Amino acid sequence: MMNYKSILSMAIVLLLLSACEGVIDREEKDVIPASQVLNTLGGVEAVMFQVYEIARSVHENNEISVYKQCGTDLVQSGTHMIDVAPGGMLGMNEYSSGLSAASDQIADMWNNYYRAIANCNLVIQASEDFPVDGDSEKAMISRFRGEALAMRAYVYLELVRRWDNIPLAVPLPEGSEPVREAPLADRATVYELILSDLAEAIELLPRRAEASGVGAPSKGLANLLLAEANMDLGNWAQAAEACEAIISDGSYELQPLDYIFGLEGGKEGEESNLEIIFSWVFDPAVQARPQRTVQMYVPLYDRVPGIARTLEQGARPWSRLSPSPYYWSLFDEEDGRREAWHKLNWVIDEEEEVLDGWDLKNGDVVPLEYVLDWADGAQREARYTEPTTTKLWEDGTYGRTESDAEGFRNVIVYRYSHAFVLGAEAHFRNGNTGRALELINTIRDRAYGDEAHRFATLDEEMILEEQARELGHEGHRWATLKRLGLLVERVRLHNPSAAANIQGHHVRWPIPQTFLDLAGVSQNPGY
Repeated sequence: MMNYKSILSMAIVLLLLSACEGVIDREEKDVIPASQVLNTLGGVEAVMFQVYEIARSVHENNEISVYKQCGTDLVQSGTHMIDVAPGGMLGMNEYSSGLSAASDQIADMWNNYYRAIANCNLVIQASEDFPVDGDSEKAMISRFRGEALAMRAYVYLELVRRWDNIPLAVPLPEGSEPVREAPLADRATVYELILSDLAEAIELLPRRAEASGVGAPSKGLANLLLAEANMDLGNWAQAAEACEAIISDGSYELQPLDYIFGLEGGKEGEESNLEIIFSWVFDPAVQARPQRTVQMYVPLYDRVPGIARTLEQGARPWSRLSPSPYYWSLFDEEDGRREAWHKLNWVIDEEEEVLDGWDLKNGDVVPLEYVLDWADGAQREARYTEPTTTKLWEDGTYGRTESDAEGFRNVIVYRYSHAFVLGAEAHFRNGNTGRALELINTIRDRAYGDEAHRFATLDEEMILEEQARELGHEGHRWATLKRLGLLVERVRLHNPSAAANIQGHHVRWPIPQTFLDLAGVSQNPGY
């Protein structure tokens, strides 16, 4: 079998295959006919590889790389969110006028997700009558089909959660003329396809222990997506069953807190630790395709006199997002996640000059009073050393320097603890509080290092708070709050950057105007 890295050049050539998606890309292009590419295992693999390149591309864009973290009760805008395009993270987090049908960033996401679906459709079609030669080839084409089904379900789940009203990309026969008709599908129909895709994918995909790494779909990923989709539909028993399948998979283990988001050992080391179910993989050998998440939560600490910009301090700051005051209120000092997953203080560097009148030495923690003195009480500057999450940070493992604004660490999409948190909610809603407590207390035992902080009872708010502590800033909060009908209420209560702006219609995003003009469908209400 061809290695994913070895087919990079082939995947680039295959970019023109996106014309096959019919309802999304309507420009006439000179293309390689799909039949000439998808008649070999190498060609099928190359098309599948491109799915990952396209779907992960959101994390390569400065304007949208942490869109899934935006707009919840766990974040507020960083001091320099104002530097990004109105239609990007600024609009997404603050629900400002930039969150509109005219947003180029929203259109890019929409178009790229449908390009990924188009490639999934090609692989699924090719797998149906692929001329296999022997059991080995049969197993390979079945795995590619499973990957395509899982990734199509993942992308459709992203789309239907964000927009509610979306078209299904029906493949056109090769040689067909591009079409303009793309009716919006009923939400139930979209979820029916997602569930069907995942049910088949689970049968076809290997367990992670048998797969090629964290960047390849496995039974664990398909089951996690199945659980998420069933939670959206209120199918608590089915969601709980899917979570239990992950927990008993045998491929995963809960890891020490300070190991999960580490980089020691590189792609084959901590980045592939046994807690990871699926990550978007970035290759430092491909310097033209870095990801842009690594600096988004880093405040502008190096503007404060005496604090040097170093990899240990956070490297180049970007200050686009910051944990909200509500998020910090959820942690007590005994919770090990508070220290392990966050940067709580910055320190003086001996190479830098400190303010006159302050006796601060190398390695001393910078007190807020010092920052306030320097900032002369200015509210924005006083936030330059506010605590933040380090879940997305990157050190010099892949050659990053303190001045680089990008990196090559993988972006974690799902990890094992997610199945415990989601499974606890599913069991709780299905009336099995005993099992719900077992699952959520397993996560709390790890967080505290003992059993002294276990929950004895459970309610929705306790589950939401534990989800925030365990999975905060990993991109799952927005969909959860929307599912529970709490998005608007919680943002108004806890996101100071968005409280005044968010309205009821913001529980779904605007359909891009470019698509409306081509397809002639109706815009989502409120836009």
